[in-house]
Amino acid sequence: MTYPQDCWYVVATSDEVGDGLTARRIVDTSVVLLRLADGSVAALEDRCAHRPYPLSAGHRDGDLVVCGYHGCTYDASGRCVRIPSQDSPPPGARVRAFPVVERGPFVWIWTGTPGGARLRPPPSTPWLQGDGWSSVGERRRVAADLLLLHEHYLDLTNVFAMHPELVPPGIEALPPLEEVEVSEVSVSYRRELPAAPLAPWEAEVSGLDGGASFDRLETGTFVTPGLHKQTYTISGPGGPELELVRTHGFTPESSGATHVFLQISWRGAAVSPDAGARLAAVFHEMADRDVAVIETMQRCLDEDTTPRRYVNVKADRAAVRARRILTSMVEDERGL
Repeated sequence: MTYPQDCWYVVATSDEVGDGLTARRIVDTSVVLLRLADGSVAALEDRCAHRPYPLSAGHRDGDLVVCGYHGCTYDASGRCVRIPSQDSPPPGARVRAFPVVERGPFVWIWTGTPGGARLRPPPSTPWLQGDGWSSVGERRRVAADLLLLHEHYLDLTNVFAMHPELVPPGIEALPPLEEVEVSEVSVSYRRELPAAPLAPWEAEVSGLDGGASFDRLETGTFVTPGLHKQTYTISGPGGPELELVRTHGFTPESSGATHVFLQISWRGAAVSPDAGARLAAVFHEMADRDVAVIETMQRCLDEDTTPRRYVNVKADRAAVRARRILTSMVEDERGL
């Protein structure tokens, strides 16, 4: 296994969990989600305790889930409360219920060690909950390992080869990655770009004068194995003019497959009224190219039977440290 299990991961967005049953496979575990009458979200193992049939193939009866095979019925705690063929369920008949925390737009889940969720909450994401911020998002499944995604987004020097139209005019290379902060469980970097005119997409979104020059600050953070945050701030003489945050919820489906929950958040004084649609289009196309490269790397790794050592460069400093943290977490769980 190439990812830790004792971690909060995004299992869905809030709008994905409604009146029906939502099935998802994460961390090699099948879960079924439902929104209860009180508005909260419940998550159960998506497998009947009687026979190996998915509960998500059944139906709801209020806040209960009814298996579509023999009608075994479960409450939100996972306890079997009814079996049509007999007067009462067998003692101990239940499926696992998972801790869930909903902080719009994400629904977080803990599928790791029972009780471990109480030791630490999901990461805080205040920029996704108002205070002048607006957000758009999408979800996609990427046929690649969680680690490849983190490493890719912790090194944006690929932008010149992969996304040249997004680079501000006159900037030929990103400044060296000198400021990298590392804690026991997180990695972050900071990079200041020289003043330059706006790229077309920056001018369209920000509402700023495309002929003027602006400073930019770019940061990236490996927050947890399940969350990556990147910020991009365009500043003028008076301070920030446009602030962008790209949030990735990375949730392993299994080794070699990852659900990516992407949110693009922005705020600024003169932002275009259609900024959301423009940003969604720009970052969707960017993600298409990123995913194609990441999935190709995964195929190369899967097909390569010859052990090899890849070369690291200065721009990999944050990615290398994130790899060490992930590896250490997995080894700790295995008792290595």
